[in-house]
Amino acid sequence: MARHELNFLEFIQSFRRGELLETGDQKLTELVEAIRETGNGGSLSMKVSIKVNKAGQLEVVPDITIKKPTRSMGTGIYFATDDGRLTRRDPNQMDFEDELERRRSGEA
Repeated sequence: MARHELNFLEFIQSFRRGELLETGDQKLTELVEAIRETGNGGSLSMKVSIKVNKAGQLEVVPDITIKKPTRSMGTGIYFATDDGRLTRRDPNQMDFEDELERRRSGEA
């Protein structure tokens, strides 16, 4: 007599003719690529919602999600101007070029 029950692995393999397995494989590959690219960790989750419909059948809706790691943008060093803008130059320090010009003009 043929066996009709599915274990968990068989369910994943057979759901919508392999669509769940294929989607999970794609998501896993996407996650591993992001982890290799960033050097940070991530996660893959599978949620299976099951409810009974009016006919007494079980409706199964799986959902596979990934949380990909992100690469840190790093730190930038800036100074604030009096009017609240950002600048790379320290507004409280004289520029080297300005000092050279002052010396050349004989102000020294």
